Amino acid sequence: MPTEEQLLSDSNGALFAPNEKRGGQRLVIANRIVTKLRFGLWKFGNPSGNISFTIRKVSNDDLIQSVVWGNASSLSTSQAWKEATFVGPSVINEEVRILVEFGGGSGSDIVFYAVQNSNVKADEYFTYYTSTSWTDVPSKDATYVYTYEEPAEPAGVGGQANLVAAGII
Repeated sequence: MPTEEQLLSDSNGALFAPNEKRGGQRLVIANRIVTKLRFGLWKFGNPSGNISFTIRKVSNDDLIQSVVWGNASSLSTSQAWKEATFVGPSVINEEVRILVEFGGGSGSDIVFYAVQNSNVKADEYFTYYTSTSWTDVPSKDATYVYTYEEPAEPAGVGGQANLVAAGII
């Protein structure tokens, strides 16, 4: 299956309560079915609680896809790629945020995710959410990989013309 990715990293973003709870990349996904999402993650201290990988609409923050990756306590203290598979993925055709979400931790129990500060992808933004609002940073990228499929041709496209040509309708 094809992938879209930003593999470079030279820094990190931090997730812990009550501050930053969501972080990732803002980008346009055009007519794709995202089946898997992967981020470079590691921990500091002893964070615990579920880590979720999500896809949210930029327009209204509605959740498009969400899957629990696992518990933060199982992360190592060095960066490693962690992947989750979406159940029942749907076609995405809009600007979205692909995110790591973690509501636990503290200033000494942190989940880190990989970030790139140079050679960033055009028209994409590092993005994070604090307790009240989103911040988008065009000079940085979150490190990610998403796996996708092209949607099948919608039912009925060309179908009626074929039925007319065959004399069925």
